[in-house]
Amino acid sequence: MLTKIKAILAEHGYTMRDVYKLTVFVAADPKRTDGKMDFAGMNEGFKMFFGTAENPETVARSTVQVAALAGPNFLVEIEATAARVVAKR
Repeated sequence: MLTKIKAILAEHGYTMRDVYKLTVFVAADPKRTDGKMDFAGMNEGFKMFFGTAENPETVARSTVQVAALAGPNFLVEIEATAARVVAKR
């Protein structure tokens, strides 16, 4: 999912460094018996894009477990907000 967000940002001249807020909706992982989301797995994916050599920035993030998502096999949906600060002249 973050790979797709990275590609969409690039199409508009932005990078993952321009992201300042993520809202992550995670459904329960059907492989887990406790009915909980795979928060650790989501964090591992997050660490591939934020706090890296390519992008040392991190972002404000809310992660919420939901009962289900739009697609029957979807486990994660991410809303990203990006902006670029323009230096004043």
